[in-house]
Order: sequence, then structure tokens, then C-alpha cells
Amino acid sequence: MGIMENESLLKRHVTFATWIVLLSMVLFATTSNVVFGSLGRVSESFGVPSEIFSVTVSVQFFGFFVTCLFLGILSDRFGKKRMLIGACISACLGAFGWVLAPGFVEPLGNLIARCGFECSREALSVFSVTIGALLLGAGGGVMESMGAAILTDLHPDRSKYYMNVSQVAYCVGAILPTVAIGKLYPMGVSWKWAFGVTSAGSLLMALLCLPLCLPKMSQGREGHGDFKSTLRVIPSVAVPSICCFCYVFPEMATATFLGIYLKNHLHAPEAMSIYCLPMFWTAVIIGRMACAYLPQKQRYEYVISAFMLIASFIAAAQLWVTTWQVSMVLFVLIGFAFSGTWPMIVSLASTRNLEDSGTAAGITISTGSLGCILHPIVLGPLFHSGNIMAVFCILSGVLLFGAVLMFISSFWYNSPRKEEKQ
Repeated sequence: MGIMENESLLKRHVTFATWIVLLSMVLFATTSNVVFGSLGRVSESFGVPSEIFSVTVSVQFFGFFVTCLFLGILSDRFGKKRMLIGACISACLGAFGWVLAPGFVEPLGNLIARCGFECSREALSVFSVTIGALLLGAGGGVMESMGAAILTDLHPDRSKYYMNVSQVAYCVGAILPTVAIGKLYPMGVSWKWAFGVTSAGSLLMALLCLPLCLPKMSQGREGHGDFKSTLRVIPSVAVPSICCFCYVFPEMATATFLGIYLKNHLHAPEAMSIYCLPMFWTAVIIGRMACAYLPQKQRYEYVISAFMLIASFIAAAQLWVTTWQVSMVLFVLIGFAFSGTWPMIVSLASTRNLEDSGTAAGITISTGSLGCILHPIVLGPLFHSGNIMAVFCILSGVLLFGAVLMFISSFWYNSPRKEEKQ
């Protein structure tokens, strides 16, 4: 069949590649949210408080950060298809690592004791899933950055539309496992099954990626994906990258601690503390479907700034809430406010650098992923100590800073659509 340039690709090749990328976004969301939705049951299985066990989310997204950044850059040199297949294999092994992890706690403790050292069961439990968490996060990081870059390569004139559609796919992947978990866990189904299915799905996705036929700019070229080309991209993605962090930190904090907050601090029923997460993502998915139809040539900065400002106000409103029902309504509303932010930030960075879309997406998304790493470290102890006011002040302040920075940047960057008109 051969690999052809984007303008000469047969329509079926573009359609197939688009659907595979969208499915990979569903899978990426599943690898993340199966952890969020299972933290309570996993922590019970290991006998470790969920607030402490949530540090594994940081481990997972450290792997996300490293691979998203470096493999995003290298994809412009060696090709995006290879990176995407490798990501699926990594996720497969990582999810299977979680299935095997409980069996390693006792042998690991015995081995450490024979070496003359002591280690708490909590530390051993967290460490036992470290490798699986790293591989799961590494796979997810490449899936997201490669998905964004490939969609930009396939549809450079409709990047805003397809970036929002890809995040609709992400939301589907976020909702499905949490709904399944909410149904199956109360019935006594082990959390290991969720990770086992994720592992099998990742392997299947790797096989589906093999026949992908991508445009020439997705295949890697000399003079791209190196230090010089990276330096060339950084100035145009600096503000989008910072704002991506300012968005991801509160979004992932919401996804991670939403159920814990409603159950432990506002005494919501267990079922509602589980279902609140798919409700949150449902709000996000509806908002992103609407944002997909925003005008392509509209200035990104103003819309991004407005979304982040609204989200900041909603997060601050949680300070005055005393019932779980009202709090859940606010979480749904902030889901609407979050909806279009990430797709437009990544689209802004990628369309400014169509020749280095992998690098641009990798830098922007990996910087945002630092929010995934830091939010449990920063907010976990505050939740554990009951200092909820500080949590929502931080979330609101981070969103406000991002809104102001993005708005100000519109005055010094001439036109986010200049590259697309060339």
C-alpha cells in the first residue's frame, strides 16, 4: 500500500487512522481512571489509607511526563506510529503489573528483612505497584501526545474540531471503567479484573495500530526531534505549556479526590462517591462536543482564559458548601468549565508548529502532566489533615493564574492561526 503524503492519502486511510487514534484516547483515559476509580478498593486490599496510596498516581504520571516529553520530541525524528505501538505495549505490561502486585508485598518484605532492614507495610504496598504504575503512565503519556500530534498531522485545517473530539473519546474512556467499577465492585468483583481487562485492551490496541498508514510528517525526518528543533519550538509553546499545567493540576485533583472528598468529608453514600466521577466526565464530554464547533479561526487565548476563569470561581464556591448534593452540582459545573480548555491549549501549541507537532504536543502535554504528579503530593496531606479550605483556595488560585497568563499572552503573540494559513 505504501505511505503517502497527507493530501494524497485515500479517505479510508485517514478515516481508519483517525478512529485508531480516538480509540487510543479511550484506552489512555481507561488506564488513568481505572486507577482513580479503584483507589479505595486497592487501598483496602493492601491495608493502606487511600490518601497515602494515592501517591501511586504521582508515580504513574511521572512515567507519563518522561515519555510524553522525550518520546514526543523523538517522534518527529523516528515516527509517531512506532511510538504509539510502544505505548500500547507499555500500558499492557503496566496494567498486568497491578494485577500481580499484591503477591509481591510479603516476599519483598521478607527479602528486605533478610538484608537487615525494616520497611513498613504501607511503603512495601506502594512500592509493589511502582513498576506497574510507571509503565502504565509511560504508555498513557505517549498515547496522549501521539494522539494529539497525529490528529494535527491528519487534519491541520480542522485541528480544533478533532482535538475536542479526541477529548470526547477521552471522556468516554474515563466514564466507562468508573461506571463498570461502580456496578461490579459492590457485587464483590475484584479490582484485579479491571486492570486485567485494561491490559488485554492495550495489547489489542497495539495490534490494531500495525496497519496504520500515516502522512509523511508523522513518519519522522532528519533535522527534527533534536536539540536545535526543540529550542526552536519552545518560545511558541511556553505559555500554552504553563497554562496546561494550570489546567491539569485542578482537573486531575478533582478526578482523584472527588470521590474521597464526598465520602469522607461530606458523608455521601458510597455509590454516589463512585458515580460522581462519571457524572463529572459526562459534563466534560458534553462541553467538549459543543466546543468542537467553535470557529476554527477564532482566537484561542480569549476562550481558554474565559473557561479557566469560570472554573476558578466554581472551585472557590466549594468553600461555602456544606452538603454533598450541592458539592456534586458544583463538580458537574466545573466539568463544563473544564471542557474546552485542554483541547484548545494543545491545538494552539500544535498548530503553531505543524512541522514539529510531536515536539510541540510533547512539551505542552508533559508540562501539563506535572500537575498529575504534584497534585496528590500537594493536596493529599491537606485532605488527610482535613484542611479542605486550603485545597479549594489552591485550586482556584492556580486556575486564576492560568486565566490571567493566557489572556496577557494574546497581546504579545500576534496570531495563533498564522501557521495554518501558510
